[in-house]
Amino acid sequence: MKKFFLIFVAILATTALALPAYADSSVTVNRQTVVMDFPNKMTFSLDASSPNDITDVTLIVRFGTVSHRLKAKITPAKEIKTQIEWNLGSQYSGTNGGYLPPGTTFDYSWIIQDSSGNQLETEPISYMVIDNRISWQVVENDALAVHWYGAPKSYGQSVFDAGVAILETLRKQLGATNTNKVQVWLYTDRNDFRSSIPDLDTWVGGQSYGEYNSTVLLVSVDDLQDAVDGVRHELTHQVVYEGLGNGVARTAFPHWLNEGLATFNQFNGQGLPNYMSQPLQNAIRTDSLPSLRSRASNFPPDSNEALLSYAMSYSIVDMIFKQFGEPKMAQAFELMKEGHDADYAFTQAFGVNTDGLDNMWRKSIGLPERDYSKSGIPSLSAQPTYALSSAETPSASLMATPTPPQISAANTPAPVAPTASQNSSNNSNGGNASTGLCGVFGAVALAMFGAYEWRARARKRNRI
Repeated sequence: MKKFFLIFVAILATTALALPAYADSSVTVNRQTVVMDFPNKMTFSLDASSPNDITDVTLIVRFGTVSHRLKAKITPAKEIKTQIEWNLGSQYSGTNGGYLPPGTTFDYSWIIQDSSGNQLETEPISYMVIDNRISWQVVENDALAVHWYGAPKSYGQSVFDAGVAILETLRKQLGATNTNKVQVWLYTDRNDFRSSIPDLDTWVGGQSYGEYNSTVLLVSVDDLQDAVDGVRHELTHQVVYEGLGNGVARTAFPHWLNEGLATFNQFNGQGLPNYMSQPLQNAIRTDSLPSLRSRASNFPPDSNEALLSYAMSYSIVDMIFKQFGEPKMAQAFELMKEGHDADYAFTQAFGVNTDGLDNMWRKSIGLPERDYSKSGIPSLSAQPTYALSSAETPSASLMATPTPPQISAANTPAPVAPTASQNSSNNSNGGNASTGLCGVFGAVALAMFGAYEWRARARKRNRI
């Protein structure tokens, strides 16, 4: 009896190994591929067969918990070969694609149905968008990957080492780490960089996409420090974005604090360069500083005001670290992560609200305090907190987290409209009208460097 049982088990195992991949009682997938043609399109191909006519084929592309359904156009037959194109141009968002930056990782699968009602959904396959025009070098660990070309390995290794160090610094500053691996792409050629991102303003030197854990930067092989500074800044935004965890917390997080932390880490807390410090000194001398609360949502589009806002934000963050230390900053961050507004978080961590913090900073730089007693109460706006559980891809207006492929405005103090999200069920445009990292921050866009900081660096390289 025991011998018979062992023979029976062996037969079952052999039979299981002989079954074709992705097969049920009827439908069989013979081949499936993705061909990348960056920055134009991705082409998903499927070869499937069934004893009965295959009548319906749908491609599902999943970005985390959000799915996009793309239906293939087929003629019913027992064997079908079909393709679906995901156009990467931003103008295609909401129809059959939308822009995805290098480093975007997603899963895809196929749902295939035949005339007898048999249905097969293939096992999800993971795929990462790569600019395949370029032969990239990479240094990576579980938390960070730095990709580059046109420079020796020592260049990429130095940037990677700086990135690892700033991630550890952020753990101390904010009590936050990135659980999702961040992909950093260093373009060393201006034309490559500009063609990798659609609708790019001429002065932009970098973009960060928090929802996709990806950062794209234009760097010079002759200026390693520039690349190091850029990655420090961008990784700060990435960790803040992931650390806050949801749309409500991200909305509550002040823009000045986001940029102040990033700029502080960009320059390693060692002080601002002259082109940033000079506007701040001029405003201090004439007592013409804007209020801190006025910089909670966004920075102004005016070049001088924007540059002043970056410098001011740096200075206030520097004061917080010197006066209260990293544990108190981490406490404030944790409270906002839990959904509390900035005034509550600052009061609990620093003993003052936003206006009190503003006056504390003004006093530290030798200016008189302002009377905020008649400034009024800021107006409140409702924030979405949940989506309908029955919807495979809820409308972005109902979601607390964004629907890809919404992207961030980056490297500019002025808001840039994000790519609209594709609605998976009806191909209508989703996404909200506000700007910001993947549409969640609204006006609190994660601007990466100042536009004018990059412009200054670009002029130095004679690139503009």
